[in-house]
Amino acid sequence: MNVFKGKRIGRRIALGAATGFGAALTAIAIDSGIIGVKDNTLEARLLGGNRPHGRLATTTDSAIPPGAPIGGPFILTNQFGQTMTQANFHGRWMLIYFGYTRCPDECPLTLEKMAILMNALGPLAKHVAPVFITVDPNHDTPPVLRTYLLKFSNKIIGLTGKVAKIIKVAKEYDAYFNTTDHEASGQSLISHSTFIYLMSPAGKFENLFPFSITVPQLIHVMKKAISQ
Repeated sequence: MNVFKGKRIGRRIALGAATGFGAALTAIAIDSGIIGVKDNTLEARLLGGNRPHGRLATTTDSAIPPGAPIGGPFILTNQFGQTMTQANFHGRWMLIYFGYTRCPDECPLTLEKMAILMNALGPLAKHVAPVFITVDPNHDTPPVLRTYLLKFSNKIIGLTGKVAKIIKVAKEYDAYFNTTDHEASGQSLISHSTFIYLMSPAGKFENLFPFSITVPQLIHVMKKAISQ
């Protein structure tokens, strides 16, 4: 059984298993009507169509203040088999998401948001590093990550490693995952937190975004961050 549950953040906000919107709505005030636009294309739904964007997220909306002791050093392997550490991202804003390639819902939607964000940023995208850290390293090998992430964007960095290393990184970020659950079909279903962590170019914690954050909100936050 491979279970990890964060404690530091969990004492202040509802991390939990986060298998949908439930555990993610406390971090930032969101207009839930933004997502239900009439246009049935995925990009239009994620962008919010032509509807008002509601209350935009800012880099101070998280219940956890910037500079909190979240995050830390790591040594993992990217989708190309290269060793990556936190130093590889120095100078860029990191958007970190913990998930897995067989995830049926939150993970692909979040990665799609990241992909649209990077395209929308244009030249500013060079200042941002979207990072997908697997919580299913036994399955999500570098080749699996490479094939999977190319479905979304060639700008998203996938990271994997030994189970012990993934648990260590998850502990640093207070990310939750539980590999003991199973769907009725017998396929593995991993419960996991669905927050996006924003880390500063210096590697310090800046903000925590819920799964329900929209692409317009992400664009607003990231443009503001980059302009600092």
